Amino acid sequence: MTRTTLLSLAAAVILALTGAASGIQRGQVPPEVMGTAWLNTPAPTPLAGLRGQVVLVNFWVYSCINCSNSLPTLKGWYGKYHAQGLEIIGVHTPEFESDKPTASVQAAIRREGLAWPVVQDNARANWNAWGVNAWPTFVLIDRGGRVRAVHVGEISDRYPQAIPALDAQIRALLAER
Repeated sequence: MTRTTLLSLAAAVILALTGAASGIQRGQVPPEVMGTAWLNTPAPTPLAGLRGQVVLVNFWVYSCINCSNSLPTLKGWYGKYHAQGLEIIGVHTPEFESDKPTASVQAAIRREGLAWPVVQDNARANWNAWGVNAWPTFVLIDRGGRVRAVHVGEISDRYPQAIPALDAQIRALLAER
């Protein structure tokens, strides 16, 4: 490796470890969720129309085991908190060409029993605008439309460390008026 390559690699590692990467940050107003194919909903679900609700945006792909393992946690939160004002928006961002067919995404939504809106992000427009770089990524947005938490990685019985903190943040945001 060249010295320049090593320095670039070192800088990327430092940015990743310090959280200074260019992704969506706490306190920001996130970009609008875009998409031409909205699934599991009769109409697009813009963030602007969800002001007053707590929103959890889930960047996922059905072929990712970490994403699939996180769905029971999300379904539990949706069942527990939806009536109190929690909305989840799934942003299905394919990793491979085989993840792109709408029929396959719809089949995964049915198979997994997902009740929330899902937008297909085949062109990675949301992925890029939000600065996401890993599956799954979760972005928690408060009633005023600001990012309050970002979690990258599986949330499941296999990796339960983040679940209590995220659950507490959801409850706290739902209690804010």
